[in-house]
Amino acid sequence: MFQLVILLIALFAGYQIKRLYIPQLLLNKVLFIIVIVILVVMGYQFGSSASDLWLQLLQVLKNVVVFASLIFICNILLTMLFFRQANQQLRHPEHEQIQANYAQFAYESGKYLAMIALGICVGYLLKLPLVHLEAIVNWLLIILLFIIGHQMRMNGVSLKEVLLNKTGFKLSCVIVIASLVAGGLSAVILGMPIMQGIALSSGFGWYTLSSILIGQLINQDYGTTAFFIDFSRELIAIILLPSLGRFIPLSMVGYCGATAMDFSLPIIKQNLDHKCVIIAISSGMLLSCAVPLLIPLVIKFI
Repeated sequence: MFQLVILLIALFAGYQIKRLYIPQLLLNKVLFIIVIVILVVMGYQFGSSASDLWLQLLQVLKNVVVFASLIFICNILLTMLFFRQANQQLRHPEHEQIQANYAQFAYESGKYLAMIALGICVGYLLKLPLVHLEAIVNWLLIILLFIIGHQMRMNGVSLKEVLLNKTGFKLSCVIVIASLVAGGLSAVILGMPIMQGIALSSGFGWYTLSSILIGQLINQDYGTTAFFIDFSRELIAIILLPSLGRFIPLSMVGYCGATAMDFSLPIIKQNLDHKCVIIAISSGMLLSCAVPLLIPLVIKFI
């Protein structure tokens, strides 16, 4: 929760700056570089600890595949059902003009996956822990949110639109319902208690927090499973945003979950309509706030 507060402060601080004497083109390049660095660091973290996590990964792989698949399906289907008109209205006009260029969409999605793969390979080969890894990522996120906040100010976006955004609120509610339903269905398929399945689907992409909470409140095996379930959600969102976002932008913003206001936000900004940025920050903020409240509440009923 403290990290969430810091990120929001960075966003608001950037918004309060009336003018930065830095060209917008340069700021956009800085945003892109930050995204690339974060993805490489994420990959490196997995690669460098692969020898420790490999056996656990094999054990939880079945659970992760089932949960990740059903969470994706339920999130996308339910948001498409409730936001059919909004999805049509928010389709980016540039995407409409090049809708036959599937190679371009594959490239846009593939470059993010390539950066993660590069990090995994380097981490696996070097096996060296990155000193102050969490601090590095946190500072990059703070800079990222500061720049995005400033760009919101320069683009005439009102913070009131973000904080009191009805679409963002409705979208976050639908995502919560869809994710919990997916968790319950996954538990039935895998033969585990339903409330445990619901708890595992309540991280909404915030894998660092969900894994810690579930690991402490249930057990470490479930904590590891929660980590990979939420990490896969973030990874799938990053890969598919540039391609599926052209057809169902609001659904993809919702599927990003809590990451819609941090890791996924610059990719949303680069590939979707500017109105999606406001909705993403609103829904991402609400879902981030829900994680530390919802997981302990669900586990109390186990």
